[in-house]
Amino acid sequence: MDPAEYIILFINLVLGIGLAWPLALRVEPVFRKPIKRRNLFVILILVYFLECVAFSASMGTNFMSVGLAFLWGGLFGLLLCRSILISQKLLKPTLLFSIYSGLPAASFLSVPLVAVIGGWPIFSVEGGARFGIPDFVPWPVNTLLGFCVTVSLTAVISKIIITMGIVLFSLRKSFLKLDFSK
Repeated sequence: MDPAEYIILFINLVLGIGLAWPLALRVEPVFRKPIKRRNLFVILILVYFLECVAFSASMGTNFMSVGLAFLWGGLFGLLLCRSILISQKLLKPTLLFSIYSGLPAASFLSVPLVAVIGGWPIFSVEGGARFGIPDFVPWPVNTLLGFCVTVSLTAVISKIIITMGIVLFSLRKSFLKLDFSK
């Protein structure tokens, strides 16, 4: 493993484990059938691990990573549609969960920092080609910085939109009954 891989691994360990407990505290109250916080913590770490594997397996296209958003949105929506809370209070935990599931993709943003430390040019097309970005990719995505930002942001934004959209679709009946004028 090269230094960039170690840094990404370290960042993901810190984010995955460090944020799982606070997220478990926020998500635990939304379930009708209580899930022990410790079990939810382990589930969240497993979700993060799967996200890391999916992102690294299809980093260039984000296919597997974004595909998991459909799974998480469906599962989370299924669990939340039977929640005892009103739908408005379910949005924040859902948003936090969708952001958490996108963090492995966001950790890819550390690659340009490591490249700068290693003396690689991150703004040049030559640096992008040296990194392995194909010639047909348009500027500025063919630079190392442009590629990393594009790959990370498309994955994170797509995951948030898809996960939130599926959960909102699952909760649509309870949203129709709400009175937002209060």
